[in-house]
Amino acid sequence: MTDVAPRYAGLLGFREVAGLRTQDGAVVRPGVLYRSGTPQFLTEAAARELIADTGLRSTIDLRLVDEARREGRGPLDELGVRVVRVPFTPRDLVADGSAVAPMPDEDPLVSTYLAYLENDVPALVGVVRALADEDVAPTLVHCTLGRDRTGAAVALLLDAVGVRREDIAADYAASESDLTAAMERLRSMASYGDAIDVYPPEAFHADGAVIERYLAGVDARFGGARALLTAHGVDDATFAHLRARLIEEN
Repeated sequence: MTDVAPRYAGLLGFREVAGLRTQDGAVVRPGVLYRSGTPQFLTEAAARELIADTGLRSTIDLRLVDEARREGRGPLDELGVRVVRVPFTPRDLVADGSAVAPMPDEDPLVSTYLAYLENDVPALVGVVRALADEDVAPTLVHCTLGRDRTGAAVALLLDAVGVRREDIAADYAASESDLTAAMERLRSMASYGDAIDVYPPEAFHADGAVIERYLAGVDARFGGARALLTAHGVDDATFAHLRARLIEEN
């Protein structure tokens, strides 16, 4: 496995989502939203350090119910961090008990992310409602790699509150820094293993252009992120709460 030294031992793909610019000149507020891969490999010492540094109050776990059960969640729960479970449903899995889904299309990552919206918009609505809850922040949104389900969800909610797409794409591309290590680690996990060999070469990278094409697809199919969420019950008051939670106005 590639030798990496994550900021918090065992936690790959971790970063704060902050400082991103909005279309109207505001920025994403620090100290509210974090993202990462699975926290199941955190050491207890690193988990305590993470909580002390960030004030973390909750995690939003996007993994499948069976996947989370098989893999575990690490020490955060025992240390008093609340968990909000919002499982994202991928396309057809390769086998029962697996969390691996093939990505057969010409633009495999983009089509996978758009399929989340077709299969499971309620999950995205759940993320929005959770983040609008004043008792949740600071929160860590995670899946397994911290790129696909997390990337699709974070990009959509940032777009819905007016963050510039070039900044959203740059945040997504930051997953590249330890993605190789994260992909290699999948082979040791009960829900993945060597089934990851079905993934195309694009799955081993985090190209910001992917998220820009994804958001363009959201525009084309659903009229944009906000329109999609509105159509599934997110009202103006919830958007206002989400914006107030995430955005630091000038």
